[in-house]
Amino acid sequence: MTLSLIAVIAVGGALGAAMRHLIQRAMDRHHSGGLPWGLFIVNLVGSAIAGAVLGGTSGLLRTFLLVGVCGALTTYSGFGAAVRSLWSQDRRAAWVTIIGMTAGSIAAAAITYAIASAATG
Repeated sequence: MTLSLIAVIAVGGALGAAMRHLIQRAMDRHHSGGLPWGLFIVNLVGSAIAGAVLGGTSGLLRTFLLVGVCGALTTYSGFGAAVRSLWSQDRRAAWVTIIGMTAGSIAAAAITYAIASAATG
């Protein structure tokens, strides 16, 4: 692993982490209680970016976007914590979160992958 590769990942990670914080903070201001909307948005957006990246990029750009930006933007640990918290309060909301976030993330990645693959030939 080269120093330039580590730098690319670090810069992408810083960008993704900042984006996650800003998006979740904005969503929390507009949607209190209930489902973790900020978490939904960051994971869906990150999955969509990841699909497009896998379908249409390579090299350092792919590493920057996929490992750096998407790695820091999306959060599996946040997903687990949200489900655990919801499970003790509202099991229906927990199941909506599990199914919605999982299916939505897979669909977002698949759709953007298909679009990017078709666009790049």
